Amino acid sequence: MGVRFPSVVVILVGGMFFLLYLLPWQSLPSVPFPSPSSFPRSRVVVNSNVSLMTLEYPLLDVDPLAESPPLQQYQPHGLVTYRAMVESGVTFNVTGSDVLVILHIQKTGGTSFEKHIVQDLVIDKPCVCWKKRKRCKCPRPPSRDQSKPEEQRSADSWLFSRFSTGWICGLHADWTELTACVDSELDRAYGTPVQRRYFYVTMIRDPIHRFLSEFRHVQRGATWKASRHICNGRYASPEELGKCYSGRSWAEVSLSDFVNCSHNLAFNRQTRMLANLSMIGCYNKSYMSPQQRDKMMLASAKQNLASMAFVGLTENQKISQYIFEETFKLRFKIPFTQNEDTYSKSTLDKTTPSELKAVRQANALDLELYAFAEQLLHNRFNELKVRDPYFREHYNSLGEQNGYHFSWDDIENED
Repeated sequence: MGVRFPSVVVILVGGMFFLLYLLPWQSLPSVPFPSPSSFPRSRVVVNSNVSLMTLEYPLLDVDPLAESPPLQQYQPHGLVTYRAMVESGVTFNVTGSDVLVILHIQKTGGTSFEKHIVQDLVIDKPCVCWKKRKRCKCPRPPSRDQSKPEEQRSADSWLFSRFSTGWICGLHADWTELTACVDSELDRAYGTPVQRRYFYVTMIRDPIHRFLSEFRHVQRGATWKASRHICNGRYASPEELGKCYSGRSWAEVSLSDFVNCSHNLAFNRQTRMLANLSMIGCYNKSYMSPQQRDKMMLASAKQNLASMAFVGLTENQKISQYIFEETFKLRFKIPFTQNEDTYSKSTLDKTTPSELKAVRQANALDLELYAFAEQLLHNRFNELKVRDPYFREHYNSLGEQNGYHFSWDDIENED
């Protein structure tokens, strides 16, 4: 028996490798993930029977019965979620190494929201802005640690946005670009690696109105050609992005032509910009079937949206302001006012039923994502309201000083 045992083991092991060789592993697509060394301490695990994720604390705060395909993905390094802030008592520390990262999606009111952050936030050391330069400096308040040089301390900003840092991760950088870029860019600006916590925030808008607003902006000559579209360390190729027009811009385009170009990045822009594109082959649409790509992209966008420290809705300014203030334990000097969206409404009024149907079909993923965001917003509002012993007083007195007020005109004119 002592002689035959190794032979049996060799036969069994050899048989296993032979069977593995016969299996068609080469036909299975490989989903690229970050290297194990880059994984955060907590890994996201999704139960295939439910749409909730489990971490060291519950991550999603939405209806658990909501339809969402099972998805496994890893949260970016240093990400602080809304759930961690509310349930684990994590607070945003301006004097420490915390950074507020604004993911700015075109035509959602992101510029207006960012103006509130740099102009109206009541904070120990407010941002200093130069109007003509459209740039602000948002250094941290003085701390007890004075060992670092003044230049290094002044380069350490608590805000990552177009007004404070500029588009250093690319023009309108999306989730995929920001999560791969922010940490290294801040280290480069600071001059040395720093262990930071990141609080991601964004604004979401009704997809039909957002799409029509982008259409009007493109009609006026906007292109966003400077956007990088970087994923997995490389730029998307011209063949992957495609092109909808020749010449310098798509100015004076008709709505029909705008909707009929299959390469139009305005389609489902919010879903694409909030998803982890590395999971679906980046901009390579042949990586998987269109149905599988859409399903995974939407699931990823929902999970990332739910993990963000703050999500606001353009159509719900007051509730959005209250949620931000209660989550971050900060206050704004003025209220976010809600004005009528006259611009996209006028475009919508001129749209034919067939054009509107085409717009809705082209933005089907965004429509589902928006419904998810609405539920997310109201769930968070109701939760914070219950936790707030001074809710009525706080909610009825949002903002006390005169200053900048939200306007739909600004959305039409923003970049």
